[in-house]
Amino acid sequence: MKNFKVILAVMLTLLLSGCTAFSFDGSAIMCPPKATGSKAEIQKLIDKQTKGDYTLKYPKNGTNRSSIVQKDFDNDNEEEAVAFYADKDNSTVHALFVECKKGDYSIISDIVLDATSVDLVDFADLNGDGTYEILIGCSTATSSKNSLCVYDYFETIEQLDITATYSSLVAGDFNLDKADDILLISLYSSDVTANAKLLSYTKGTLSEVSTAELDPDVTSLSKVQYGQIAYGVYGAVIDGISSTGDYTTQVVLFDSSRPALLNPLYTYSGYSATRRSTQLCSLDADNDELIDVPVCKLMPYSENEAVSTVAIQVDWSNFDTTSYTLKTNFSSILCPKDGYSLTIPQKWTDVVTARYNEKEHETTVSAFKYVGNTFKLAEKIVSIKAYKEEDFDKNSSGYIEFLRSGSTVYAYSIGKAGDYLSISGDELKAMFTLVNQ
Repeated sequence: MKNFKVILAVMLTLLLSGCTAFSFDGSAIMCPPKATGSKAEIQKLIDKQTKGDYTLKYPKNGTNRSSIVQKDFDNDNEEEAVAFYADKDNSTVHALFVECKKGDYSIISDIVLDATSVDLVDFADLNGDGTYEILIGCSTATSSKNSLCVYDYFETIEQLDITATYSSLVAGDFNLDKADDILLISLYSSDVTANAKLLSYTKGTLSEVSTAELDPDVTSLSKVQYGQIAYGVYGAVIDGISSTGDYTTQVVLFDSSRPALLNPLYTYSGYSATRRSTQLCSLDADNDELIDVPVCKLMPYSENEAVSTVAIQVDWSNFDTTSYTLKTNFSSILCPKDGYSLTIPQKWTDVVTARYNEKEHETTVSAFKYVGNTFKLAEKIVSIKAYKEEDFDKNSSGYIEFLRSGSTVYAYSIGKAGDYLSISGDELKAMFTLVNQ
């Protein structure tokens, strides 16, 4: 539970900032910051190569956002590096490859990129030999698509012959052959259909294995990740934003029995369930090594109620490889305006609902029932209220404090629901997760 709460808190913090995992501003820095440690040695090489007149370039996307990215390319227990910089007039972007031998750094190669900026840098073992190829995404001011360059390192740097463009990409072993593949994702444009293209390394070249159709209504990508989507099954989970501003999720995997790249949530039933106005992205929410997809819905309510008061339920769902649909793993009640989430225990499943009072900053969880065909709220189970610190100290009658965070006090009031639904203060604390700290 502790791991789940930490992971969920980090992820839901992104909710409040739009979950833009692929929107980092990788602007150049005219005056290079003073590096330390091994990066300082590499920066000295850049200084010498350029006579000190250059601009550092930072990858805009991906997990490696530094202008100097270090990695042991060849598994010799010494880190090599690739550094990105532009000439003094900022018109030419370079990838400077550096090796380390017994603590001494030297330049392997200085390659001019066909780019005005660097989209990303990543590493993958494409041929399964235990060493890493270097993937560099190049961007230009004249194209909305990025171009992919792939470099192999064995004493010298060699560029693989590939011509490919993409909106986003992710590397991983999709076909389970013990070598990484590259999944290129292209959004719809006037000259390109929305698709995912799988590239694999064979006989010294990267070649297309299969292509899958993607949703053409997705206009931007929020998060793209490779990982385990079911036990023993790996693929890419693509969170995107549609033309209406809704978030959607597509799951792309390679079916070796066909063999073909598939996007089953889009082409078969189940895809519409991932459409949500709530800004949530997929992740391993409960630390079970499977990526969970958020399926959002309003909790049960009466047709006569104002839906603006009805709380959001998030069903964190796993991909089922038998039905090619999503199945709920666990659920939570989300209160983004007051910065918390409440995990729904098994005994509450399908028998409770929640309402949010924005003026009072209060979420009330209640049982519900049907009298004939009429929906009725039943006993209150618990209310959670977010107070300003000074307000709680003045007037909090009937509420018990259980957490202070910054200037906010979280307190609860237990209702009169029967034992089968009631919870204790300790149970509430275990279910409660801050999401904006």
